[in-house]
Amino acid sequence: MRIIFFTVFLSLALKAADFGYIHYETMNIGDDFQSIAVQRFLPKNSITIDREYVSEFYHEHPVHTIVNGWFMHTKDIFWYRNDKNPPKISWPPSSSIHPFFISIHFTSPFLPTILSKENLLYLQQYAPIGARDYATLAALQEKGIPSYFSGCLTLTLKNPYKHIEREKVIYAVDLEKPLLDFIQSHTSYPVIPLTHAIPENIRLNPEARNMYAQDLLDKYRRAKCVVTARLHAMLPCLAFKTPVLFVENRNPRLEGLQELARHCTKEELLTGHYDFDFNVPPENKEDYLPIRKNLIRIITDWVQFHSNEDSLPISQ
Repeated sequence: MRIIFFTVFLSLALKAADFGYIHYETMNIGDDFQSIAVQRFLPKNSITIDREYVSEFYHEHPVHTIVNGWFMHTKDIFWYRNDKNPPKISWPPSSSIHPFFISIHFTSPFLPTILSKENLLYLQQYAPIGARDYATLAALQEKGIPSYFSGCLTLTLKNPYKHIEREKVIYAVDLEKPLLDFIQSHTSYPVIPLTHAIPENIRLNPEARNMYAQDLLDKYRRAKCVVTARLHAMLPCLAFKTPVLFVENRNPRLEGLQELARHCTKEELLTGHYDFDFNVPPENKEDYLPIRKNLIRIITDWVQFHSNEDSLPISQ
């Protein structure tokens, strides 16, 4: 009886652990926001998979993995780690990963790897691919890969404070000093600078990273408004309904995303050509809502399809 019970228990444990998501050890906390957004759709014991080592990941059975985010660092492109050597081959993900590609961005230097003949076949096997931005979508569709614009999963983050009195503070996230000074000169509220750069002492500590990420997200949830040049400050603010002004930088990875918020260049901000009142911040545009709802539906359906449970309810 004990043997039968143990066998059944082990079987259930393995089945319950067959979901995975991408995690990071980068210096950018915005990466962690993307992991946090994914985790609320998955079982608590889902498996973490290091983005830079997806090709080397091994598990005793295939792991249904949401593969989202910015790809990627390799031994030849943007390698940033001093603690680990890069894998010899960075792509495609290993056979232990059964991927669900959504909200994904492929950098220009990485596209020749992604779009090589053998890797095109790999993507076709798991298509359609949800592209985070229009630039990635265009690159995939040019090669005939079934794909669609998904937007970013950070748009699905939830603000648990339904009746919150916002703090009388403006957060300026990764802005240059002239922009900070300009904002402060145009508001009676304190302007507090924040950064998405992770301190070196917590970079390799998963628990500390998570606390750092959750603290920043909580600040965004409660802020009077946020002004930022960071994509993953702007998108969570939309999800939280926190008024946000995005200072754009004409990066292709922003195509299809920066338009979701009120935005301007730093030159337009400094010369007064922007549509935002720092003292009475306007509500955000609602262009993101259809994208958010579609992402929630797609991810929820995918998890339920691959789950042995009848449902995994998601709070929208």
